[in-house]
Amino acid sequence: MSAPRPPMAGGERLYDPAIGMLLVVTGMFSFQVGGSFAKLLFPVFGPLGTVSLRLWIAAIVLGILVRPWRAAPDRATLKLIFWYGASIGIMNMGFYLSLERMPLGVAVAIEFLGPLTLSLSGARRARELLVCPLIAGGLYLLLQPGAALAGHPLDLLGVAYGLMAALAWAAYIVTGSRVSRRIDAARATALGQAVGAALVTPLMFATLPVAIVHPHAAFLACGVAVLSSALPYTLEMLAMKRLHPRQFGLLTSLDPALATITGMLLLGEHLALAQWAGILCIVLSSITGVLAQSPGARTAATLPEI
Repeated sequence: MSAPRPPMAGGERLYDPAIGMLLVVTGMFSFQVGGSFAKLLFPVFGPLGTVSLRLWIAAIVLGILVRPWRAAPDRATLKLIFWYGASIGIMNMGFYLSLERMPLGVAVAIEFLGPLTLSLSGARRARELLVCPLIAGGLYLLLQPGAALAGHPLDLLGVAYGLMAALAWAAYIVTGSRVSRRIDAARATALGQAVGAALVTPLMFATLPVAIVHPHAAFLACGVAVLSSALPYTLEMLAMKRLHPRQFGLLTSLDPALATITGMLLLGEHLALAQWAGILCIVLSSITGVLAQSPGARTAATLPEI
């Protein structure tokens, strides 16, 4: 038995890939189901209005349950929490604006470029870069003009919004990993959600009158907040304690496949055969990337201060 390691501010960091993987996959499934329901709300609230409701409801629910204000974080932790919460807000706004213009699976595939770039940026061996052609081929098949055959032509503005979400997703992984080492997962998620909600407050005030006259849609927005924010972000914070950030980034590459299946089942979004092939390429690249990781990837990451 190995000697016990000293506890960290956010609890002991334990490398446990099996539990970490289960937490990530469960969080992704919850997020994609919530995203499908959120898209149904776009005709009522619009993508930005839906984001504001989701973030505010999630922040209120987590605030009541967790009461994160009971202990004030130190200044360095507060700085990390701000950037963590800002990345949550920007990531969700970019993703929902992209989702308005493209199928769920394609929007997630573009957003995936964020964690993918992060995971490859730390590659130490040439074999870890062998997945790049497979990933590039998968993304080409997903985004190629033939998608119009399935009724979903490529929307350049939607791609731009997706890239904005991708950049914020990478920042979310880096900052979230650091915050998870300082305070417990539930408290970190609650504080991050509060920051994200604060950033979209003007949108929230503009959306409230619509929510009042559409109570059923507002109730569905509550479910979206739990499925897409409160639950997955808490699970991901717990996973970040058990996985290297690069492993976390590679595991999230399964998101496009899960999103495509969810979009087909819940939204009736049927993609072209080439796009399904692209999804398969991305899933295979994820598996190959995890298997090719060097032993050094299994130790705690040293990330730059923010």
